Amino acid sequence: MQRPFRKKGIPDCIWLFILVAWLAGCGVKTPLIPPDMDLPKAVSGFEAFVRGEEVLFTWTAPDEKQRAEIAGYKAFFEDADNPDKLRCNCRMFRDLAWVDAGRADAEWIKDGRVELRLPVMEEHLGKTFHYVVVPVSRKGFAGPESHKITIHWIRPPLQPLATRTEPADRSVLISWDAPGDAKPVGYNIYRRTEAADFPLHPVNPTPVSGSPFLDKEVQNGVRYFYEVRAVASDSPPWIESQAGDEAGAEPADRIPPAPPKGLEIIPGKEIVRLFWDENTEADLAGYRIYRKSGEDTDFVQVGDVKIPGTVFTDSDVRSGIVYEYYVTAYDEAVQSNESGPSRHVKTAW
Repeated sequence: MQRPFRKKGIPDCIWLFILVAWLAGCGVKTPLIPPDMDLPKAVSGFEAFVRGEEVLFTWTAPDEKQRAEIAGYKAFFEDADNPDKLRCNCRMFRDLAWVDAGRADAEWIKDGRVELRLPVMEEHLGKTFHYVVVPVSRKGFAGPESHKITIHWIRPPLQPLATRTEPADRSVLISWDAPGDAKPVGYNIYRRTEAADFPLHPVNPTPVSGSPFLDKEVQNGVRYFYEVRAVASDSPPWIESQAGDEAGAEPADRIPPAPPKGLEIIPGKEIVRLFWDENTEADLAGYRIYRKSGEDTDFVQVGDVKIPGTVFTDSDVRSGIVYEYYVTAYDEAVQSNESGPSRHVKTAW
């Protein structure tokens, strides 16, 4: 009886080899896309900001390895209200701009993000547009597109006026005047430190309705700068005005502790001991002891007691001389705030 699948003239051992080779080849052992066709990854963190007469598109910058593989980024846009697009129910993206990643300078990267700045187009006002960004490899292959950003274009508002700041303990109150007769949807407040630029995002999570705004996310002893932008849109991407005047402030603790209470005096042999009640302020640092004697007209500091101490021994005294004392409390501020004096006490030898 003839064996199935056997071709005359081929030995059994050769058929076995062919079968094993065929079974081993059932799985895919090589990349579906050849190495020369490896595509760059889609950009991440794609955002848009409309500020005055400029729109900023930005996304996370590539690392050194990715930058060596990317020729640049291509930005596209489409008119969402285009009648032809609506009739065919299709995508109609067009070229918007090219970001050259091969530039020797790094001006196109700021704070770890790629920046593409373009002017606001007057003819786009009143329309809706979609935007995407696509990375392009040095071999000319386009990677996946970013997520889509939709901008409902309206005219940016006028900028706020007369930005003012009032620093306090770990807070800054920012005030401004509305831009003329205009009534923006809200305002965004931006903050930077002395050595930094203003960030992309405001300190307020959503636009505030009006002036003033209290910033509590600051530290004492650090100088901050603020700018305010009016907002015309009711959802992001925010359509903002140009920035108003910049104003600086340095928060500081200017509230002194309460004067110590319960001061008592116990004279001894060539010593005087003072006792008082403990203050309860959270930022209390210590107490200062002041004294005058005899015909002195002014008190001088003779001691400093750090918390939690509330006792002081004055050994620089002589029996028979009347000494008068009071105690103050001071805090941990960079320029410490000192309380008023406690009640006065005198020696009675």
